[in-house]
Amino acid sequence: MHIHNLTPLLGISLLTLGCAAKALDLDAPVIEASNEPDVLGTLQELVTKIVVDDERVYWLGYGRTLKKFVQSCQKQDCAATLITYDAQSDIEERTLAVRAGQLYWYRSSAAELLSCPRAGCSGAPRSVARMLVDSTSGPWTNAFDDDRFYFTNLDVRTTISSVSLTQPGPAQAVASTKPALLVGLDDAHAYWVTWAADGGYDAELSRARKDGSSSVSEVIATDVKLGAFDQFAFGTDRTGIYWTNNQLAGSINRCPTAGCTGASESITGPVRAPQKLLIDGSDLYYAYETQSGRLGLATCELPACAQSTRLTLTEKLFTPELLALDDQYLYVATSEQDRRFRDSATEVSMNIRRLPKRGGAEQ
Repeated sequence: MHIHNLTPLLGISLLTLGCAAKALDLDAPVIEASNEPDVLGTLQELVTKIVVDDERVYWLGYGRTLKKFVQSCQKQDCAATLITYDAQSDIEERTLAVRAGQLYWYRSSAAELLSCPRAGCSGAPRSVARMLVDSTSGPWTNAFDDDRFYFTNLDVRTTISSVSLTQPGPAQAVASTKPALLVGLDDAHAYWVTWAADGGYDAELSRARKDGSSSVSEVIATDVKLGAFDQFAFGTDRTGIYWTNNQLAGSINRCPTAGCTGASESITGPVRAPQKLLIDGSDLYYAYETQSGRLGLATCELPACAQSTRLTLTEKLFTPELLALDDQYLYVATSEQDRRFRDSATEVSMNIRRLPKRGGAEQ
Protein backbone atom coordinates (compact mmCIF):
# COMPACT_ATOMS: atom_id res chain seq x y z
CA MET A 1 0.00 0.00 0.00
CA HIS A 2 1.50 3.32 -1.00
CA ILE A 3 1.42 6.30 1.31
CA HIS A 4 0.11 9.55 -0.09
CA ASN A 5 0.53 12.72 1.86
CA LEU A 6 -2.13 15.13 2.51
CA THR A 7 -2.09 18.92 2.26
CA PRO A 8 -4.57 21.82 2.84
CA LEU A 9 -4.69 24.97 0.51
CA LEU A 10 -5.19 28.48 -1.29
CA GLY A 11 -2.97 30.66 -3.94
CA ILE A 12 -2.61 32.89 -7.74
CA SER A 13 -0.64 33.37 -10.98
CA LEU A 14 1.92 35.04 -13.30
CA LEU A 15 4.96 33.78 -15.04
CA THR A 16 8.38 32.81 -13.90
CA LEU A 17 10.37 30.74 -16.09
CA GLY A 18 13.63 29.17 -16.26
CA CYS A 19 14.64 26.79 -18.92
CA ALA A 20 16.88 24.21 -17.44
CA ALA A 21 18.46 26.16 -14.67
CA LYS A 22 17.85 29.81 -13.96
CA ALA A 23 14.75 31.81 -13.14
CA LEU A 24 13.95 35.13 -14.75
CA ASP A 25 12.43 36.67 -11.63
CA LEU A 26 15.16 38.90 -10.22
CA ASP A 27 13.35 39.19 -6.88
CA ALA A 28 13.40 35.45 -6.24
CA PRO A 29 15.26 34.39 -3.09
CA VAL A 30 18.73 32.90 -3.54
CA ILE A 31 19.87 29.88 -1.55
CA GLU A 32 23.30 30.15 0.05
CA ALA A 33 25.74 27.27 0.46
CA SER A 34 26.63 26.16 3.99
CA ASN A 35 29.71 24.66 5.62
CA GLU A 36 27.53 22.49 7.86
CA PRO A 37 27.54 18.95 6.42
CA ASP A 38 23.81 18.36 6.92
CA VAL A 39 22.67 21.75 5.56
CA LEU A 40 21.90 21.81 1.83
CA GLY A 41 21.50 25.57 1.90
CA THR A 42 20.21 28.65 3.73
CA LEU A 43 17.32 30.86 2.56
CA GLN A 44 16.31 34.32 3.72
CA GLU A 45 12.73 33.23 3.20
CA LEU A 46 9.84 31.73 5.14
CA VAL A 47 9.53 28.19 3.77
CA THR A 48 6.05 26.70 4.22
CA LYS A 49 6.21 23.31 2.44
CA ILE A 50 8.90 20.92 1.16
CA VAL A 51 8.75 17.74 -0.94
CA VAL A 52 11.49 15.61 -2.52
CA ASP A 53 12.06 13.13 -5.34
CA ASP A 54 15.15 11.11 -6.24
CA GLU A 55 17.02 14.16 -7.55
CA ARG A 56 15.76 17.44 -6.09
CA VAL A 57 14.28 19.19 -3.05
CA TYR A 58 11.27 21.46 -3.80
CA TRP A 59 9.74 24.14 -1.59
CA LEU A 60 7.19 26.92 -1.31
CA GLY A 61 8.06 30.13 0.48
CA TYR A 62 8.04 33.90 0.62
CA GLY A 63 10.18 36.75 1.84
CA ARG A 64 9.41 40.27 3.04
CA THR A 65 7.20 41.05 0.05
CA LEU A 66 3.79 39.53 -0.63
CA LYS A 67 5.19 37.52 -3.52
CA LYS A 68 5.46 33.76 -3.03
CA PHE A 69 7.82 31.40 -4.81
CA VAL A 70 7.96 27.81 -6.05
CA GLN A 71 11.61 26.70 -6.11
CA SER A 72 13.90 23.66 -6.06
CA CYS A 73 17.53 22.61 -6.12
CA GLN A 74 19.52 19.43 -6.66
CA LYS A 75 20.34 17.56 -3.49
CA GLN A 76 24.03 17.28 -4.33
CA ASP A 77 24.76 20.94 -5.15
CA CYS A 78 21.83 23.04 -3.97
CA ALA A 79 23.19 26.59 -4.22
CA ALA A 80 24.39 26.15 -7.81
CA THR A 81 21.25 24.45 -9.14
CA LEU A 82 18.41 26.69 -7.91
CA ILE A 83 15.30 26.86 -10.13
CA THR A 84 12.33 29.21 -9.66
CA TYR A 85 9.16 27.87 -11.31
CA ASP A 86 6.63 30.52 -10.31
CA ALA A 87 6.44 33.83 -8.43
CA GLN A 88 3.10 35.34 -7.50
CA SER A 89 1.21 36.76 -4.55
CA ASP A 90 -1.39 34.02 -4.17
CA ILE A 91 0.48 30.79 -4.68
CA GLU A 92 -0.97 28.49 -2.04
CA GLU A 93 1.43 27.97 0.84
CA ARG A 94 1.03 24.21 1.37
CA THR A 95 -0.01 22.57 -1.91
CA LEU A 96 3.01 21.05 -3.65
CA ALA A 97 3.75 17.62 -5.17
CA VAL A 98 6.16 16.05 -7.63
CA ARG A 99 4.96 13.12 -9.74
CA ALA A 100 6.67 11.43 -12.73
CA GLY A 101 9.09 14.31 -13.25
CA GLN A 102 6.39 17.02 -13.06
CA LEU A 103 6.01 19.57 -10.25
CA TYR A 104 2.47 20.68 -9.27
CA TRP A 105 1.25 23.70 -7.29
CA TYR A 106 -1.91 25.81 -6.94
CA ARG A 107 -2.93 29.45 -7.56
CA SER A 108 -6.10 30.42 -5.72
CA SER A 109 -7.42 33.51 -7.49
CA ALA A 110 -7.69 31.58 -10.76
CA ALA A 111 -8.61 28.37 -8.86
CA GLU A 112 -5.98 26.67 -11.00
CA LEU A 113 -3.65 23.71 -10.59
CA LEU A 114 -0.37 24.29 -12.46
CA SER A 115 2.61 22.19 -13.51
CA CYS A 116 6.12 22.40 -14.98
CA PRO A 117 8.79 19.77 -15.64
CA ARG A 118 11.08 19.45 -12.66
CA ALA A 119 13.98 20.71 -14.83
CA GLY A 120 12.23 24.09 -15.10
CA CYS A 121 9.41 25.87 -16.94
CA SER A 122 9.88 26.58 -20.64
CA GLY A 123 7.40 29.43 -20.94
CA ALA A 124 4.40 29.79 -18.68
CA PRO A 125 3.43 26.92 -16.36
CA ARG A 126 0.97 24.40 -17.80
CA SER A 127 -2.64 24.71 -16.62
CA VAL A 128 -3.58 21.22 -15.40
CA ALA A 129 -7.14 22.01 -14.29
CA ARG A 130 -9.40 24.79 -13.09
CA MET A 131 -11.45 23.84 -10.05
CA LEU A 132 -15.19 24.41 -10.07
CA VAL A 133 -15.04 25.74 -6.52
CA ASP A 134 -15.19 29.03 -4.67
CA SER A 135 -11.82 30.53 -5.65
CA THR A 136 -11.58 32.54 -2.43
CA SER A 137 -11.37 29.39 -0.32
CA GLY A 138 -10.02 27.05 -2.98
CA PRO A 139 -10.19 23.28 -2.78
CA TRP A 140 -9.82 23.60 0.97
CA THR A 141 -8.00 20.32 1.51
CA ASN A 142 -6.33 18.14 -1.08
CA ALA A 143 -4.09 15.15 -1.82
CA PHE A 144 -2.16 13.73 -4.78
CA ASP A 145 -1.72 10.18 -5.95
CA ASP A 146 0.35 9.08 -8.95
CA ASP A 147 -2.00 10.42 -11.61
CA ARG A 148 -4.83 12.42 -9.99
CA PHE A 149 -5.42 15.41 -7.71
CA TYR A 150 -8.15 15.02 -5.05
CA PHE A 151 -9.81 18.00 -3.43
CA THR A 152 -12.82 19.32 -1.58
CA ASN A 153 -14.20 22.80 -1.11
CA LEU A 154 -15.28 23.99 2.35
CA ASP A 155 -19.01 24.61 1.87
CA VAL A 156 -22.30 23.11 2.96
CA ARG A 157 -22.50 20.87 -0.14
CA THR A 158 -19.10 19.24 0.21
CA THR A 159 -18.20 16.91 -2.63
CA ILE A 160 -14.82 15.20 -2.68
CA SER A 161 -13.65 15.21 -6.30
CA SER A 162 -10.59 14.47 -8.39
CA VAL A 163 -9.03 15.61 -11.68
CA SER A 164 -6.44 13.92 -13.86
CA LEU A 165 -2.86 15.20 -13.74
CA THR A 166 -2.22 14.14 -17.34
CA GLN A 167 -5.50 14.18 -19.31
CA PRO A 168 -7.76 17.26 -19.63
CA GLY A 169 -11.30 16.63 -18.47
CA PRO A 170 -13.98 17.48 -15.92
CA ALA A 171 -13.70 16.74 -12.23
CA GLN A 172 -14.87 13.30 -11.14
CA ALA A 173 -16.94 12.96 -7.97
CA VAL A 174 -15.56 10.57 -5.35
CA ALA A 175 -18.08 11.05 -2.53
CA SER A 176 -20.61 13.52 -1.16
CA THR A 177 -20.54 14.25 2.54
CA LYS A 178 -21.23 16.97 5.06
CA PRO A 179 -18.38 19.53 5.36
CA ALA A 180 -15.24 17.46 5.74
CA LEU A 181 -11.46 17.56 5.93
CA LEU A 182 -9.90 15.41 3.21
CA VAL A 183 -6.91 13.82 4.92
CA GLY A 184 -5.26 11.40 2.51
CA LEU A 185 -5.30 8.43 0.16
CA ASP A 186 -4.26 4.83 -0.07
CA ASP A 187 -4.15 2.69 -3.20
CA ALA A 188 -7.93 2.34 -3.38
CA HIS A 189 -9.56 4.94 -1.11
CA ALA A 190 -9.87 8.61 -0.25
CA TYR A 191 -10.18 9.37 3.48
CA TRP A 192 -11.77 12.32 5.28
CA VAL A 193 -12.89 13.40 8.74
CA THR A 194 -16.18 15.04 9.65
CA TRP A 195 -16.92 16.94 12.83
CA ALA A 196 -19.48 16.03 15.46
CA ALA A 197 -22.88 17.66 15.14
CA ASP A 198 -22.36 19.70 18.32
CA GLY A 199 -19.18 21.28 16.93
CA GLY A 200 -16.95 19.72 19.61
CA TYR A 201 -13.63 17.91 19.24
CA ASP A 202 -15.13 14.52 18.41
CA ALA A 203 -14.93 13.49 14.75
CA GLU A 204 -15.36 10.48 12.48
CA LEU A 205 -12.88 9.09 9.96
CA SER A 206 -14.52 7.80 6.76
CA ARG A 207 -13.46 6.61 3.32
CA ALA A 208 -14.82 5.87 -0.16
CA ARG A 209 -13.32 4.30 -3.26
CA LYS A 210 -11.29 7.05 -4.89
CA ASP A 211 -12.26 6.01 -8.43
CA GLY A 212 -15.85 7.03 -7.67
CA SER A 213 -17.15 3.53 -8.37
CA SER A 214 -19.17 3.38 -5.16
CA SER A 215 -21.55 6.02 -3.84
CA VAL A 216 -21.43 4.42 -0.37
CA SER A 217 -18.90 5.74 2.14
CA GLU A 218 -17.56 3.67 5.03
CA VAL A 219 -16.94 4.89 8.59
CA ILE A 220 -13.50 3.70 9.77
CA ALA A 221 -13.34 5.17 13.28
CA THR A 222 -15.72 7.17 15.48
CA ASP A 223 -13.28 8.22 18.23
CA VAL A 224 -11.13 10.73 16.33
CA LYS A 225 -10.24 13.86 18.33
CA LEU A 226 -9.82 16.88 16.08
CA GLY A 227 -8.19 19.92 17.70
CA ALA A 228 -9.23 23.31 16.40
CA PHE A 229 -5.82 25.00 16.21
CA ASP A 230 -3.29 22.37 15.13
CA GLN A 231 -2.84 20.36 11.96
CA PHE A 232 -4.40 16.93 11.61
CA ALA A 233 -2.20 14.23 10.02
CA PHE A 234 -2.92 10.85 8.45
CA GLY A 235 -1.08 7.91 6.90
CA THR A 236 -1.44 4.24 6.00
CA ASP A 237 0.70 1.14 5.63
CA ARG A 238 -0.13 -2.45 4.69
CA THR A 239 -1.57 -3.28 8.09
CA GLY A 240 -3.12 -0.10 9.43
CA ILE A 241 -4.58 3.38 9.20
CA TYR A 242 -2.95 6.03 11.41
CA TRP A 243 -3.88 9.56 12.46
CA THR A 244 -3.09 12.25 15.00
CA ASN A 245 -5.51 13.10 17.77
CA ASN A 246 -4.01 16.57 17.73
CA GLN A 247 -5.13 17.93 21.08
CA LEU A 248 -2.88 19.22 23.85
CA ALA A 249 -2.86 15.80 25.52
CA GLY A 250 -2.95 14.04 22.18
CA SER A 251 -1.98 10.70 20.70
CA ILE A 252 -1.33 8.85 17.46
CA ASN A 253 -4.04 6.25 16.92
CA ARG A 254 -4.43 3.24 14.65
CA CYS A 255 -7.15 1.10 13.09
CA PRO A 256 -6.60 -2.08 11.03
CA THR A 257 -6.94 -1.53 7.29
CA ALA A 258 -10.44 -3.01 7.46
CA GLY A 259 -11.47 -0.36 9.99
CA CYS A 260 -12.13 -0.43 13.72
CA THR A 261 -14.94 -2.54 15.11
CA GLY A 262 -14.70 -0.68 18.41
CA ALA A 263 -12.32 1.89 19.86
CA SER A 264 -9.13 2.65 17.95
CA GLU A 265 -5.70 1.73 19.35
CA SER A 266 -3.47 4.47 20.77
CA ILE A 267 0.11 3.63 19.73
CA THR A 268 1.74 6.73 21.26
CA GLY A 269 0.54 8.98 23.97
CA PRO A 270 0.09 11.22 25.60
CA VAL A 271 1.82 13.39 22.98
CA ARG A 272 1.51 17.17 23.09
CA ALA A 273 -0.40 18.23 19.93
CA PRO A 274 0.99 15.76 17.36
CA GLN A 275 0.64 17.46 13.96
CA LYS A 276 2.46 15.48 11.28
CA LEU A 277 3.28 11.84 10.61
CA LEU A 278 5.32 10.09 7.94
CA ILE A 279 5.48 6.30 7.62
CA ASP A 280 8.66 4.74 6.21
CA GLY A 281 8.54 0.96 6.32
CA SER A 282 8.46 0.08 10.01
CA ASP A 283 9.45 3.60 11.12
CA LEU A 284 6.97 6.31 12.07
CA TYR A 285 8.21 9.92 12.17
CA TYR A 286 6.03 12.58 13.78
CA ALA A 287 6.11 16.25 14.70
CA TYR A 288 4.65 17.46 17.97
CA GLU A 289 4.54 20.60 20.09
CA THR A 290 7.21 20.93 22.78
CA GLN A 291 6.63 22.44 26.19
CA SER A 292 7.94 25.74 24.84
CA GLY A 293 5.29 25.76 22.11
CA ARG A 294 7.80 25.01 19.35
CA LEU A 295 7.82 21.87 17.20
CA GLY A 296 9.90 18.80 17.97
CA LEU A 297 10.47 15.63 15.95
CA ALA A 298 10.45 12.01 17.10
CA THR A 299 10.43 8.49 15.66
CA CYS A 300 9.21 5.09 16.81
CA GLU A 301 8.95 1.57 15.39
CA LEU A 302 5.65 0.22 14.12
CA PRO A 303 3.35 -1.47 14.83
CA ALA A 304 3.60 -1.04 18.59
CA CYS A 305 5.59 2.22 18.88
CA ALA A 306 6.52 1.08 22.36
CA GLN A 307 9.19 3.77 22.74
CA SER A 308 9.70 7.04 20.88
CA THR A 309 13.12 8.56 20.26
CA ARG A 310 13.48 12.30 19.96
CA LEU A 311 15.53 13.52 17.01
CA THR A 312 18.09 16.19 17.76
CA LEU A 313 17.87 19.39 15.71
CA THR A 314 19.97 22.41 16.61
CA GLU A 315 17.03 24.45 15.33
CA LYS A 316 13.31 23.77 15.34
CA LEU A 317 10.73 23.05 12.69
CA PHE A 318 8.78 26.11 11.67
CA THR A 319 5.61 24.30 10.52
CA PRO A 320 4.58 20.60 10.39
CA GLU A 321 4.71 20.65 6.58
CA LEU A 322 8.51 20.98 6.60
CA LEU A 323 9.24 17.24 6.64
CA ALA A 324 9.93 14.92 3.70
CA LEU A 325 11.57 11.50 3.13
CA ASP A 326 13.48 9.76 0.37
CA ASP A 327 15.11 6.32 0.38
CA GLN A 328 18.01 7.42 2.58
CA TYR A 329 17.30 10.70 4.32
CA LEU A 330 14.87 12.83 6.26
CA TYR A 331 14.61 16.41 4.93
CA VAL A 332 13.56 19.30 7.18
CA ALA A 333 13.44 23.08 6.95
CA THR A 334 14.37 24.69 10.25
CA SER A 335 14.84 28.09 11.82
CA GLU A 336 16.08 29.48 15.10
CA GLN A 337 13.20 31.95 15.02
CA ASP A 338 9.98 31.18 16.84
CA ARG A 339 7.14 30.07 14.59
CA ARG A 340 4.59 31.61 16.99
CA PHE A 341 5.75 35.06 15.90
CA ARG A 342 5.56 34.40 12.18
CA ASP A 343 5.36 37.74 10.37
CA SER A 344 5.86 38.31 6.64
CA ALA A 345 7.42 41.70 7.41
CA THR A 346 10.15 40.03 9.48
CA GLU A 347 13.30 38.63 7.91
CA VAL A 348 13.42 34.85 8.43
CA SER A 349 16.50 32.70 7.93
CA MET A 350 15.83 29.01 7.29
CA ASN A 351 18.07 26.02 6.66
CA ILE A 352 17.12 23.06 4.48
CA ARG A 353 18.66 20.06 6.20
CA ARG A 354 19.23 16.43 5.25
CA LEU A 355 19.51 13.94 8.12
CA PRO A 356 20.12 10.18 7.99
CA LYS A 357 16.97 8.29 8.84
CA ARG A 358 16.88 7.63 12.56
CA GLY A 359 20.09 9.67 12.61
CA GLY A 360 20.58 12.53 15.00
CA ALA A 361 18.71 10.66 17.71
CA GLU A 362 19.22 11.80 21.27
CA GLN A 363 21.03 9.28 23.39
